[in-house]
Amino acid sequence: MREKVEAVEVMCPKCRETRIIYLPKEEIPTCPRCRVPMVIRELLNEGKAY
Repeated sequence: MREKVEAVEVMCPKCRETRIIYLPKEEIPTCPRCRVPMVIRELLNEGKAY
């Protein structure tokens, strides 16, 4: 069975750098500057207009 791919915004807890990844296709990355694991900030499952 295919799993649903979801966009997730991840953030570094130290320097606040953010990235968008797709779970479960990609794993949660480590921050390129701080070398610490990034944490999930927001699930991007709805369209937003600002």
